[in-house]
Amino acid sequence: MISVTIVCLKRDIDIALNALNEFGNFHIEETRSLESESCRALIEEAERNSARLNAVMERLKIKRQIAVRIFEREVRREKLQVDDWVTLLKNVSKEISDLEEEVNKAFESLKRINQKTSELQRYSRILEILERFNIDPRALRKLRLIYTIVATVPIRHVIGLERAISNIPVIYYHEEISDERAFVFLATTIKNRQLVERIIRTYDVKPFPDIEMIDQKPSQALSSVRKQLRELSEKREEALKLIQTLSSKYRARLLALREIVWNIENALKVKEKVLKTKRLVQISGYVPEPSFHLLEKYMKKSLGDNFILLSSNHGKSEDPPTALLNPPFVKPFEMITKLYGLPHYDEVDPTPAMAVTFPLIFGLMFGDLGHGAILFLGGLLLSFMIKYPKEWREFCKILAACGLGSILAGLLFGEAFGRHVFTPLWLDPFDNVITFLTFSLLVGVLQIMTGFVLNFVNFMLRGECINALTVSLPKIIFYGLAVYLLMEFKLNFDLWLSGPIFYLSAALFFLIFGKPIFTLISRKGEFIHVLSERLFEGSEFLLSLLSNTMSYARILALLMAHWALLTATYAISDLASTIPMFGQTVEWIMIIGGNIFVMAFEGLIVFIHTLRLHFYEWFSKFYEGTGTAFQPYKYRQEYVEIEVLPKRRNTKTG
Repeated sequence: MISVTIVCLKRDIDIALNALNEFGNFHIEETRSLESESCRALIEEAERNSARLNAVMERLKIKRQIAVRIFEREVRREKLQVDDWVTLLKNVSKEISDLEEEVNKAFESLKRINQKTSELQRYSRILEILERFNIDPRALRKLRLIYTIVATVPIRHVIGLERAISNIPVIYYHEEISDERAFVFLATTIKNRQLVERIIRTYDVKPFPDIEMIDQKPSQALSSVRKQLRELSEKREEALKLIQTLSSKYRARLLALREIVWNIENALKVKEKVLKTKRLVQISGYVPEPSFHLLEKYMKKSLGDNFILLSSNHGKSEDPPTALLNPPFVKPFEMITKLYGLPHYDEVDPTPAMAVTFPLIFGLMFGDLGHGAILFLGGLLLSFMIKYPKEWREFCKILAACGLGSILAGLLFGEAFGRHVFTPLWLDPFDNVITFLTFSLLVGVLQIMTGFVLNFVNFMLRGECINALTVSLPKIIFYGLAVYLLMEFKLNFDLWLSGPIFYLSAALFFLIFGKPIFTLISRKGEFIHVLSERLFEGSEFLLSLLSNTMSYARILALLMAHWALLTATYAISDLASTIPMFGQTVEWIMIIGGNIFVMAFEGLIVFIHTLRLHFYEWFSKFYEGTGTAFQPYKYRQEYVEIEVLPKRRNTKTG
């Protein structure tokens, strides 16, 4: 990765950005502008347009992206040539406003229909109650000595209202007519009218507004209301069809507009953060070293000789972005590395090593030739079928690699579908538990030791030789000696105390006191601070070393769990085979279903534990993952192909 600076005329900035988009491999860094000009207002307008588009798409139920795309979908891209981003933003804003107005009009119409329908449904429920009790509103209006109320009340106030009128001579009835309100009928003497009215105001009782206007029997009014509801239902269907038509009609255009707005917003943000003077623009960033000459060709093609291209290797004070450049069979495992964090530019990328260790450790815990073959073929098939999203396709490739590891382990163990169907190429773990446990721990030792070695390499890459010699090297020596002596002398403490323990003590002493002594001699740093830091790290190293190594015993434990689940499956299926008439069918259903369950459940558990061994037992030894992602400047062009046209230059000379 090399640091690159492009200097061009300010009027050519859009053309320069267009060239960088075509190049597609230039990471732009933010710099401070020397003048007060800002694109903030335009950026905010673009952001508002993006929010408006998202709202319209949400109302029309247009998904921003398809969750899983099995087959390649051919999209006809619109070619769009623009003079500058500001003009394009104005045009897009107007188009969005027109679309928004049309869509809002359709939804407002639907809203009015729904409101009217809700009112009529409530009206209908009240009329049904009046009809059921044979209450004629016309007769109620003729009463002189009796005060009546036909109203609705919030459901939460029904009990309170009932208690408030309990001491008044009143006829009271209520019934729920919706989720929020209930029908209320009150009848009392005319002298209690004022008291009742005060009470109903307290409890938000709303008199039925149309009761005075009903000049028919409730049954006749109900018939008229139901007719109106049927008409509204038809109008509602028409409104929904119109909205569906708008969704189908404008789906492609809305997706294209969303993409255009994103490109405008991105371009304006870049223009805001580049270094500008009155006439010149400086674009700073990073490019992979092999691509530098290709960048020069693209810039020359677009700007001719009206630019300056400067390059330099990044200095120690710089923090260049990280671009992972791995071969195709390793690339899927980058998504696992990114879960932990991107490697720093001067840090070893663990992905290539993990592409080997991850499937192998998974296979050792899931060692079954049959299940591995299904996982391998299924993952491979899905990786070819799924075109979008990319992460799903890459994950299927990881599953295929894990299946390959399971096939290899199944051959070594002689196991397929939970049965010992052939002679193991190596050994049967279930007849050699101690041997396989020892092997599992040795796998852990090798991986942890690899982590310490990579930590040493990282220090050397950063030029931190003192840390490499006083921090990493003592860990490698101590851990290697501890494993060797444990294998050689087992737990014979007399042999340990006869000499070997002093070698370990020397390595530990150098781990804790090596750097503080160097600090004291060179006077580079505070001795007490460095000593306390080394004491803390040394203690943590000793405490975690045994637990990290023993953690690899889970390889045996999960393999045994895999075997136990399948053994239980076959035992239950054997019992089911004794069922008269259908025994054979039930047996096969249980065998197939049990194998599917074990593959899914055990496969998930094993994947999680394999991830844990890499993240906590391995990565913690050498990997920080604090890198910045390499994000090349590039337009999104799935629906629209944008080209910024060069402005005509005035060739007249004065």
